[in-house]
Amino acid sequence: MTQLQQIEEQLTRHIRETARLREELRALESADAVYETERRAWRALRRERDEFMRAQCASLTASSDGMIRAHVKPYADPSEFVNSLRQFLSGSRVSGGKIEALGESIASAADGAIQWDAVMTDLEKLAEVDPENEGNALRPEAPSLSAAGLTAGEIDRLARSLKPDQWLALTLIPIPSVPVFEYRARENEYIPFVNASAGQQATALLKTLLNQAGPPLIIDQPEEDLDNPVMLEIVEQLWKAKQKRQIIFASHNANLVVNGDAELVAWCDYRTSGDQSRGVVAGEGAIDVANVREAIERIMEGGKAAFNLRREKYGF
Repeated sequence: MTQLQQIEEQLTRHIRETARLREELRALESADAVYETERRAWRALRRERDEFMRAQCASLTASSDGMIRAHVKPYADPSEFVNSLRQFLSGSRVSGGKIEALGESIASAADGAIQWDAVMTDLEKLAEVDPENEGNALRPEAPSLSAAGLTAGEIDRLARSLKPDQWLALTLIPIPSVPVFEYRARENEYIPFVNASAGQQATALLKTLLNQAGPPLIIDQPEEDLDNPVMLEIVEQLWKAKQKRQIIFASHNANLVVNGDAELVAWCDYRTSGDQSRGVVAGEGAIDVANVREAIERIMEGGKAAFNLRREKYGF
C-alpha cells in the first residue's frame, strides 16, 4: 500500500507539472501571437512614415524647380543594429568588420526590407542552437550571413554566442530610412547637396522657399553667397512669391528692395551716435517716397544703380 501511495503521489506531481507546462506553453503561444501582431503594426507604421517622407521629398523637388532632387533611402542607417550585435557578440571572435559588413548588406541592398528579414531569419536560427547539444545536430545554414562575408567558422562562433533574448532585442531595433538630397550641377547631372558650393546651396534653397506658400518668410541677408546675375533672378521670382506669402528681408542689397518692389522699407540707426549697443528704427516708408529713396541710396549697396536699372526697365 505504501508503494502504491508513493506512485499515486508521483502521478499527482507529474499531473501538476504537466498542467503547469501546458499553461506556460499556452502563454508562450499567446506571447508569440501578440509579438507578431505588434511587429506587423510597427512595420506598417514604418511604411506609412516612409510614404510621408517620400511625399515631402517630391514636394521639395517640385518647389526647387528640379535644382534639388530629394528621395528617401529605406533601411539606410544600421548603426544601432551593428553596435548592439557587436556588443552581444563581444568575446566571440567574430570581427567587428564582419559585423559592420552585415549591416552594410542591409543598407546597400536593392530592397532593404527583404535583406533585413533574411538576416534576422538567419540570426534567429543560429540563436536557437543549443551550444550543449551542438555536436548532435547540424548547424543551420545562414546564406545571408555567408553572402555578407562571414566565414563558416565565424557563423559557428556566432551561433554559440547569440542568445534568443538577444535576437529578440535585435528585432526591435529600427533601421531608419533617411532623406537624400542632391543638387543639379548640370542638366540631368546631380551631385550630393553637401558637395555643392555655398552659392549653389543658397540659390537652390532661396528659390525653393520663394516657390512655397505659407506663413511669413523672414530671411537675414538673403544675398549672402549670391552673385549679381542670380540676384536678378531672385528679384524676378520675388514678384510671384509675394502673391503667396509675406516676405521680410533684412538686406544690404538695393536690388532686392528697389527692383523687388518692396512695399515697405524700414532702416535702422544707433540711438546714440557712437554707441553701437542700442538701435532704433530711423525711418520707414514706400520706395517712391523721397526720404526713403535717399536712405536706400545712402545706406544700401548699389542703391543708385538699382534705381537706374528700375528707370531703364519700367520708365520710373
